[in-house]
Amino acid sequence: MKILIAYYSRTGSTEKLAEMIEREFKKRGHTVDVEKIKPIKEHSFWYWWNLRIIKGECDIYPPKIKDVSKYDVICIGSPNWTRVSLPVAKYLKEIKGLEYKNIGFFATTALWPQIEWYILSAYLLDSTFSRIIEKRGGRIIDNILLSSFFKRWSPNSKYGEKIIKKFCQKLETPTLSLKSYFLKQKEIENNRLLIVVLSLFLFFSLLFQIITSRLGLRILSWNEYFYIFIIAFFNFLAILTMLAGKTWVFLGKYLTSVSLSAIAATIVLFLSPIYVIHGRSLFLGYILIFILISLFRDLKALIFTGLLVFLSYFYLFFNYPQKGIILPQIDIILLFLTLLTFSSITQNLHRHYIGLLEAQEEVEMAKTTLEIKVAARTRELKELSESLERQVKARTKELQEKIEQLEKFNKLAVGRELKMVELKKEIKSLKKEIENLKTKK
Repeated sequence: MKILIAYYSRTGSTEKLAEMIEREFKKRGHTVDVEKIKPIKEHSFWYWWNLRIIKGECDIYPPKIKDVSKYDVICIGSPNWTRVSLPVAKYLKEIKGLEYKNIGFFATTALWPQIEWYILSAYLLDSTFSRIIEKRGGRIIDNILLSSFFKRWSPNSKYGEKIIKKFCQKLETPTLSLKSYFLKQKEIENNRLLIVVLSLFLFFSLLFQIITSRLGLRILSWNEYFYIFIIAFFNFLAILTMLAGKTWVFLGKYLTSVSLSAIAATIVLFLSPIYVIHGRSLFLGYILIFILISLFRDLKALIFTGLLVFLSYFYLFFNYPQKGIILPQIDIILLFLTLLTFSSITQNLHRHYIGLLEAQEEVEMAKTTLEIKVAARTRELKELSESLERQVKARTKELQEKIEQLEKFNKLAVGRELKMVELKKEIKSLKKEIENLKTKK
């Protein structure tokens, strides 16, 4: 395989990681080219930080390799600036040929990698890089994040060596199914959406609790709010852990279904009957849960959510202190009809999406097959052209030799004729002399 490693390194940490990845690929028998991304002017960390906020871009020296289409795998390296560094972002804008290419992303960061995910630094880095690559039509196969400060999680550690080997192995393994790849990427995108939703919920719910407490409005006590916060925060941490390890990512929506159903039931149990509004707020809360889960276009997840919603509703019906507030005769029918509606929409959207993926897979397979045929035909024509060129050269040489022989013969023949002409003149002259001599006698 032909592999390109392109990276930017301000302090040298990302460069060390790039060198280790290069050695690992070469050890596996691959051809590796390296492109070091250089900004026109280097800055301090804080200057880069301000430049990112104010300007949002920088100038770099023109890349040595501007068209990367000839490479099978492209590895991009950047320090963690809670997003892709400006020189790398500029480089990705300038190069061509990223379409349909397998991309690997590696980065170095100050803290240990696991902590970076939970303070959202690594999440934002991964998210910004993914958006750039998706716009350019590339496919992110894997990414790694190692520490530039803590030796235990550095590229030179046993942990780092293990992670680098897995990274290289994953990149050299061909993608068997394009549909499977896109479905997995969609799961990752869905979990990123959940992270955003949960982080917004945690922030605004905490802000709301502080404001209502300051104003003396007792909607939820701090002890009651603590239960809700813990449920959402546990879901938040679980999804971040799955995103960090890229494992069990499909469970994110199921965990969110459980958490949202539990939060809805907990809020209704703790709320004053004044805010419950005869069960209408509960019903609207369940509708919002259906809407959020249906965005994932997964019928199984939606049906699972529906079961949880009904269980949650019946639990509240039997345990809510004031009877008559919750009206199952109306709500159950409406919830069931809503679930059927969203299930039908979700199934149709899922089929449409799968159909698009299958069509795209067929197009790309046809494109790949055509490229192979074109390459084979081009090679065949090249070989034929080279063969014809060799034949022309041989024939030209043969003709040249014959021409040389003819020229030699021609020179000999012409020389003979000239000699004969001279001899004839000489004979004629001698004859005249003899005749003159005879006349004198």
